[in-house]
Amino acid sequence: MTMQFNHNAEIALSGEADIPAATRVIYGPDKALSGVLEELAAAGASRAFIITGKSMGASHLVARLKEGLGANCCGHFAAMGEHSPRSTVLEAARQARSAGADLLVGIGGGSTIIGTKGVALVLGEGEDLDALRAHYDYQTRKITAPKLTKAKPPVIAIPTTLSAGEFSSAMGITDDATGAKDIFIDPKVVPRAVILDPVMTTATPARLWSSTGIKALHNAVERYYALNANPFIQGLCLEATRNVFRYLKRSVDNPNDLDARGRLQFLNWMTAFGAGKGGIGLGHGICHQLGGVCDVPHGISGCIVLPFMMEFNRPATLEKQRQIAMAMGFEDTAASDEAAAIWAEQHVRGLIASLGLPARLHEVGVKREDLPKVAEMTLRDRTLSPTPRPPRDADEIFTLLERMF
Repeated sequence: MTMQFNHNAEIALSGEADIPAATRVIYGPDKALSGVLEELAAAGASRAFIITGKSMGASHLVARLKEGLGANCCGHFAAMGEHSPRSTVLEAARQARSAGADLLVGIGGGSTIIGTKGVALVLGEGEDLDALRAHYDYQTRKITAPKLTKAKPPVIAIPTTLSAGEFSSAMGITDDATGAKDIFIDPKVVPRAVILDPVMTTATPARLWSSTGIKALHNAVERYYALNANPFIQGLCLEATRNVFRYLKRSVDNPNDLDARGRLQFLNWMTAFGAGKGGIGLGHGICHQLGGVCDVPHGISGCIVLPFMMEFNRPATLEKQRQIAMAMGFEDTAASDEAAAIWAEQHVRGLIASLGLPARLHEVGVKREDLPKVAEMTLRDRTLSPTPRPPRDADEIFTLLERMF
């Protein structure tokens, strides 16, 4: 019997998804110390090297963790810079090597967690970062990355913001010399354990917490309508969107609401696990380069970029933006898809305003003369690959940036 296939039917799903290699996610209040001790034993390690930024490094929460680890803590690098600069990644790696570290613990937001993965990369592969980075060809929309096969020290991530890169094999590390945020990809640096302890987030400044919550929403929206999306990640992204609108304002109004904070800590897991292979979209590329060129934190840039990207992508994503609107609470079943999409964009703008977060690039110190460089570098960012409405060229990105300005 010959099987017949209907080739006129809608094209069947086809693609690849990234499944992060973290072996454990530990969650709940006051889990940080017990979780690190358990992972030290499980990894056969005894010399944990802690990496933080300056403010988190000075907090009583990190001091308490170090005291609890005792002799198992062999050192602490407390100067990981914003946007994970090469200089601080390399210096942290040198100090970790000198201390004889056999396990790394990153505590903080995206810059610190990604920087900690970068330290693991350098300890395994060496300091020639130019030879290790990935390359993206916008014309062919292909990403090439070297195969990085050497062993890396295990990493434990304790994120204290809502978008810290703890579930990804990718790292955005800023080149101090050029300001470009280069991408590195190595599955061996994905944390073996991620500890989601809401108590550790109570030292996070409100503006940083709330802006990274919008960044997590940016992740959810852009991954949901990306060309490499699949039903698995789309379901998670819609639930992540619901949770941002349920819990983010509540957690800001009451910083001691550990239930709201704990639930929000799942956002990055929900928007990374099972995501399509090959990047996220144009909005993320813009945020990467605003960070590298203009020193704008990724959470803050996401607040500005997301609504404009929803508008820019609207013609290519109307039906999907209706689903996003429904996850935000849109209930008008008689409204058109376009009306629902416009409502979603306005609802996002309303949430951002209610949190006291910026809406324009000039509000965060971006200079108009920097926009052409941001546009050129964005066009080379590997995360553009699955964007649903590809920009024609750098000029179109520049026009979009001018609207954001």
